[in-house]
This record gives sequence, structure tokens and C-alpha cells, in this order.
Amino acid sequence: MLPALRPTTPTDIPLLLQARLDFLRARGYPISSADLPKAAQQLEIFLSEHLDRDLFAWIALDGQSLAAVGFLQVIRVMWQPLAPNGQFGRIINVLTWPEYRHQGLARAIMRALIEKAQELRLSYIDLDASPEGQPLYERLGFRLLKAKHPPMRLIISEN
Repeated sequence: MLPALRPTTPTDIPLLLQARLDFLRARGYPISSADLPKAAQQLEIFLSEHLDRDLFAWIALDGQSLAAVGFLQVIRVMWQPLAPNGQFGRIINVLTWPEYRHQGLARAIMRALIEKAQELRLSYIDLDASPEGQPLYERLGFRLLKAKHPPMRLIISEN
């Protein structure tokens, strides 16, 4: 039987917090035991303030165990030609746990996130694709972007 897919509610914040930490670890960002309490506290506050306002998430559950997760973050911006209504979406944190891969869960979550973006009338959706996820995203209509202006970053603080 396939895990059950559903949108999250504030009661799911502990699951979403764990999903975020698991996602970061899966992407190669270790979280030290010294940083874990602070990270968990910040994530819980962030999720409490943003979930179902400008952050939407879907999960696939196998009983009480997470099988897959994905988030849609609404980004509000000043007017621009690509976002004339002043908002677009960013899909983040798409993760399927290894034992649940190749069952269509990520595809189902992505379709739910795209449907939510359409419901919210977002102008477009961005995401960062892992090599494993890129073929799925391309099948769903996402295209690689060629940066006219390459991204740059200035680290202000390490903490």
C-alpha cells in the first residue's frame, strides 16, 4: 500500500522540522549536536509563523513515518515583468526517504505543489534541482535557466 499524501497542518510542525533536518543532512550539510537545539528552535518558530500563510507543505506518510515531503514558499517582490502580481513560488526541501523512492511520491507531491501555486496565482515557480530530481522536474515542465546575471553571495556572518 502506498503512503498517504496530504497537505500539512500546524500539528505537523514536528514532522516538518525533522524533514528539514533530514533534507539538509541528505544534501551534505551536517548539523552538529551543539547546533541542533538552536536549529530546531529556529525551525519551529519559522514554521509556526509561516506554515499555511506563505509556506505550504505536502507529506506522504506511511503510518506515522515520513516517506516524502515538499514545500512551496511564496516570495513577495516588487513589481517586475515576470511577476506582475508581485509574487512567485519557490519549491524547496523535496525529499523522498530511500526506502520509499521510485513509487511516484515525489511526482505526486510536486503536482500538489504546482496545483497550490496555480491556486495562489503565482507568476512562476523556481527550484534548485539535484541531479537525481532534475529528470522529474523536466517531465513536469521545468526548464533549466541560463543566468543573464550570475548569482553571487556575500557571507555577512557565519553564525
